[in-house]
Amino acid sequence: MPMNFPDMNSLKQCAKCHEFREPNNNETEDQYRASLADHVEPRDYIESLEIRNKVGWDQFSDAQNRDMIMRKAFPAGARCVTRKGG
Repeated sequence: MPMNFPDMNSLKQCAKCHEFREPNNNETEDQYRASLADHVEPRDYIESLEIRNKVGWDQFSDAQNRDMIMRKAFPAGARCVTRKGG
């Protein structure tokens, strides 16, 4: 079922479900959102994207859908290996 995470209150509720920390004193909502999404990603990739995007998967834009595919196909830190020659 798609879930929306539009504000800090919804993020805090989600954090409790995933046994994640409270926001730090100087942490912005965007910073907390990214940290929570990183924490959730290994357990639930789609929910982590809903956290990042603030809306459920059924409301993702075309750009958000492309980002979803790119994150899975080319994870951060992955090397791109090319072949030489034709």
